Amino acid sequence: MNQQPKDGSTAGLGGVLSAIEKLAKLADDLQQAQGELNREGEVDLGKNAKASYRFRVRTLGDLKRDLSKSDFKPFEKPASPKPTREATRVAVVEPETDVFIEGDAVVVYAQLSGVAESDIVIDAYAERLELRAKSASFFYQKTLSLPAVVLPESLAKSYNNGILEVRLAIRKNA
Repeated sequence: MNQQPKDGSTAGLGGVLSAIEKLAKLADDLQQAQGELNREGEVDLGKNAKASYRFRVRTLGDLKRDLSKSDFKPFEKPASPKPTREATRVAVVEPETDVFIEGDAVVVYAQLSGVAESDIVIDAYAERLELRAKSASFFYQKTLSLPAVVLPESLAKSYNNGILEVRLAIRKNA
């Protein structure tokens, strides 16, 4: 018996074939978009939770056409700045993060292993969140675009076992 999940996908071989068909459709869309494809949307996770996504795909041919306008070079290691005494001791790392909308709040989880809570700096703005923290061997730094306009003054945080949770109320009438 082939049951169909709530998201409309099919299980088993039918699901695999459906995924291949969707991939072929995306490739066709990319070719028709002249080498660039932009997608964004939301995924309903149930229980008043949603996740949003946004991505852009460009073909190598499209990048070659635009290289004269851009400093981006595919598959090429960028020149690194000359290391300072401080930079040789601490590696800069972008922490792993998850962003959710839960009811009337945006919730951000960040993995900041080895950091003391007093060493965490959070700057909240209406549409973005900036995180910085320093441990003995890492300097964590990340700027996140938020999926909704929030009230920065509503920031509430908790930190336990290397996991930071930040809650921000969503601005009404946004």
